[in-house]
Amino acid sequence: MNRIYDIITILPLSLLSVMLSGQYAGIPEHSFSGSCFCLIFTLFLILLRNMKRKERLLSIGIAAFFLAGLFLAAGAESRQLFLTEYFWIIRIAGISAAAFLAGILMNRNIWIRRAAAAAVLVYCIAEAARGRTVGKEPFSLICLMLLVRVAEEIQRTWKKSGVPEMKGHIVRIAPFLLAVCLSVYAAPAPDKPYDWQFAKDLYHNCVTLANRVYGSIMHPEDDYAAMGFSDKGSFASRLGTNDEDALFIQADRTSLRDFRLVGSISNEFTGREWLFRSGQANDPRIMDTMETVSAVRQFAPSERTDYLQKADLHCESRFYNTHFIFSPTKIKLEATGEANKGISEKNGSIVSKKKLKYLDTYTVYCYELNYANPKIAELLTQAEPVREEEWKQTVSAEKLQNRPGYSFADYQEYRRGIYAHNCRSCGVSDAVGEILAGIENSAGNRYDRMKMLEAYLSGMEYDTACGALPDTVSDAGSFLDYFLFTSKKGYCMHFATAFVLMANEMGIPCRYVQGYLAKADRSGRITVKQSSAHAWPEVYFDHVGWVAFEPTPGYAVQSGWAVSSGVPSVSAPDYEAQYRRDEPQEPDDLSDETAEEPKHLNPLVFMIPALSVLCFLLLFFLVSRAVSKRKYAQMHPDEKFRYLAQQILRYFGYLGFRMENETLAEFADRVRHADRPELTAHLGFIPVCEAVLYSDSGVTEDVIHDAEQTCQALRTLVRHTKLRYRLMLLFKQ
Repeated sequence: MNRIYDIITILPLSLLSVMLSGQYAGIPEHSFSGSCFCLIFTLFLILLRNMKRKERLLSIGIAAFFLAGLFLAAGAESRQLFLTEYFWIIRIAGISAAAFLAGILMNRNIWIRRAAAAAVLVYCIAEAARGRTVGKEPFSLICLMLLVRVAEEIQRTWKKSGVPEMKGHIVRIAPFLLAVCLSVYAAPAPDKPYDWQFAKDLYHNCVTLANRVYGSIMHPEDDYAAMGFSDKGSFASRLGTNDEDALFIQADRTSLRDFRLVGSISNEFTGREWLFRSGQANDPRIMDTMETVSAVRQFAPSERTDYLQKADLHCESRFYNTHFIFSPTKIKLEATGEANKGISEKNGSIVSKKKLKYLDTYTVYCYELNYANPKIAELLTQAEPVREEEWKQTVSAEKLQNRPGYSFADYQEYRRGIYAHNCRSCGVSDAVGEILAGIENSAGNRYDRMKMLEAYLSGMEYDTACGALPDTVSDAGSFLDYFLFTSKKGYCMHFATAFVLMANEMGIPCRYVQGYLAKADRSGRITVKQSSAHAWPEVYFDHVGWVAFEPTPGYAVQSGWAVSSGVPSVSAPDYEAQYRRDEPQEPDDLSDETAEEPKHLNPLVFMIPALSVLCFLLLFFLVSRAVSKRKYAQMHPDEKFRYLAQQILRYFGYLGFRMENETLAEFADRVRHADRPELTAHLGFIPVCEAVLYSDSGVTEDVIHDAEQTCQALRTLVRHTKLRYRLMLLFKQ
């Protein structure tokens, strides 16, 4: 882990130092070989830093003796050529070594890392101010260094559990940081440097990507209603407090203030949850829209905009991850489908083929019903049946006359289906029946009954922590008994559910709707929060269509506009990003070179460096053996025995029996059962080792002598095994 972290933090610094100091150190410009040498040399230094002292000395010695032998083997002419033409390699080695030491200091002190990040950032700004160009290679390395620094700062300041320590965190996210920097390098540079458009685009893309990933992680399913319920329609014991942005909407009419954005529609309740049959296609929304348009045109032909207005909603998704297209109830589905490819309707829900994530956009064409119009009750109670000629005019106005499924006969079939699917008795108790009978006896028409039911439920207590439904609730009837007489409190889902069930029991078509309750500002902008998730009922009125009611306490709104105050449409601006690609550079002309006869390489060039390395290895072996023997002779008897025990177990490992998660006795039994008599003869060391390690018995000279004999015998066996184990015997004493 430490080695990889050093590579991530030190290697970019070393490469950047070589690139930026190249013109001052006499390094050839755009030298690929120079970058490769810097890369290899820095990696060698990083590997040395993470080695043990003995391995470090061995590696340095091999490299030094090889280079010394190579220098001696080269002729005087080659050495002179190196000193005059290729001495920049030595400069690269020096710069890389200095950067390596600076990287070590940076990794030890947070303030040095911060100062280094600030320095490279100031360098970029200064170069931009001077109108100078920073190459793509150094800029990509600077991006990597700054991203690592930002990631470390975030890791340091964020409070969260289950997160690895700093180095482990950086190593785990390194592939993503490297991918970003490679994208920077691969992206085409503009003709005019430092116009900052590229940086702005990069920032925008990074933020968009991060937010899309964040939205996918935090909302892995169609969990658009973050207040405790989702498209699955199950009750929660407590609502959440998620206040993230879900949608941004720009409405073309500033006269419209309140919007109910429908997500899911259901008419089937199990007693504990609503079921959304997304595979069905009942109660198409376009039929409802056309019925309402026909009813308004027929009821008030000269005052249509006082009852109904068109609206274009340009929507941009934020932090959610869903297939649902949120829209008002009266959607112009065909026009919306033409503007947004891949959407369809499933049981009243408008869904997209692909999941909508951060900054995905779509446009909804719809109508809004004016609930603030004082005459809205007259429309709902006095509307006459839609005439066939009126229906055909609506079909023609919506440009649907040549499409199947929109005939007057289809409309009549649609109306019959509403009563079949949305008007089911749930079998209520006598107490609930008395409430419904009182409402029916007190009101003469459907609208008055629904307003009385709305007033009755809104008089109860609103509570976001009302607790889970008890096990006794198993159907619609038991839910109503519990909610109305036992709990007497709940949130929007409870009130909407009770309203739908009680309306259906009175023989009135009513359905359950989930979505968002949003409010626009004076300019028509709407920021929909996750906390704006809401549930409400919709009641069907003959010859008019579906109308929303609000039984939840504190949520009553008179959404609409002042009569006779139409506002002209305002088109949202459209921006296009322009990108320019670099023109391909023509290759430099190459002058013809006369062919020279190939020179034969002197075999001494290979032999002398190899002999130098062999001499060093022999010297290292002799010195290492001498030092090890001297250290062994100066050890205390207890230390000697422990050292010998480690050696014996290591030799057993070379011979195929490594210590695992077991005791010494278990290890000895495993060796005996392997039928290896040459090893079984040396297991007498195990009981002695256990006696020394787990008792107070001292280590005698006889014990040490026996251990030495066992160690020597096993060493002899190892010499007859694989070559790599024989080499390890030479350098691991």
